[in-house]
Amino acid sequence: MGFLFATFRKDIARWRQDYVAVLIWLGIPLMLGGLITAMTDGGDDSGPMGSLLIADLDDTLLSGFVAGAFSQDELSDLIGVKLVSPEEGALIIEAGDASAFLTIPAGFQDALINNTPATLELKTNPSQTILPGINEDITGVLLDAGFYLQAAFSDEIARITESTELTDPSDIVVSGIAVEIQNKIELLAPMLSPPLLDLEIVEPPPAEPRPDYGLLFLPGVVLMALMFTSQGLSADYWAERESGTLRRLVSTPGLLHRFVVGKALAAGVLMLIIGGITLLLGFAYHEIQWNKFLPSLVWIGFSGVGLFAWFSALQMLLPNPKAANLLTTILVFPLLMMGGSFFPMEALPDWLAAIGRLSPNGFVVDRLSGELTSASAWTFTAASWGIVAAMTLSGLLLCSWRLQSGFARK
Repeated sequence: MGFLFATFRKDIARWRQDYVAVLIWLGIPLMLGGLITAMTDGGDDSGPMGSLLIADLDDTLLSGFVAGAFSQDELSDLIGVKLVSPEEGALIIEAGDASAFLTIPAGFQDALINNTPATLELKTNPSQTILPGINEDITGVLLDAGFYLQAAFSDEIARITESTELTDPSDIVVSGIAVEIQNKIELLAPMLSPPLLDLEIVEPPPAEPRPDYGLLFLPGVVLMALMFTSQGLSADYWAERESGTLRRLVSTPGLLHRFVVGKALAAGVLMLIIGGITLLLGFAYHEIQWNKFLPSLVWIGFSGVGLFAWFSALQMLLPNPKAANLLTTILVFPLLMMGGSFFPMEALPDWLAAIGRLSPNGFVVDRLSGELTSASAWTFTAASWGIVAAMTLSGLLLCSWRLQSGFARK
């Protein structure tokens, strides 16, 4: 056991001196994870996406209806309305700080009532594509609605206009206009909204709240750090061989197994440090329950040793360090793509996600995602631990076999 711990201390001391590589293995995933989280973080969604400036030069009841129509229900979440003067609106839209600028001319209400031409001027922001078009379409719909209302209720509108000129219109006049409008509405209602279907609304069962999209990236980012670390540490067998360490071990085969286990333990400590920092930042940012931190840390530490063992075995199967480094580097990125590091498993097509979960890192990501999004801690099953144990043990045995079969003697 003394030689095992000597190997462990030697590797820890060597990797502690190579802090630049450790910072790279940790920094690249954190940088990519930060960028991804920033892009997917929707914020509080408290403000509208676009803005509409309105200069109401008419300042009448009907011109107020136009401004009010943009503030109704869902539109208010999409478009914010601001009343401005013509000069202020022109400056803001020219600066590109609004989606559109609508000018309602003086005499708009009179023109609508008397069925005479009136021009509404709408200036849009050329740097935006969707929101200006929405403003233009809504304005057109409002004008069409005004035209049809004027055509249908022209007589009543004229009588309302005449009555407003009276100092004190009688109740008979007001009630007569109201009755005429009501009669026309009852006449038009069947043509505008015929009861063709009986609609029964069934409330769906309440859906379980989904975790925020940024949280789905966290397991993949953690495994990205472990993959880079595993691939970098696996090249250490070639460094040991070129320094002559492995040739001195060949004469004592019993020490080879301890040598492999010692390097695996040292790699596991480094995995816990790098993975732990990544997890710690993710837990703090996403406000994950802290009782899940320890099982998640143990899971990635154990899994990281398995990844290191298999990357090391692949390195020793190649004829030279350049070919070994090239193959493992090429292998890392497809595994990251399929294993949920660049895209969460939930965002991938079902067939591709199924393939990704069969990859070593994808399997670890999938189980870690389940732990982070579950209601309780320690959700890793015995079968999951068994699979990771089998992966780790088989990788270490393959490394020992390769050392005994000639890799250490060359």
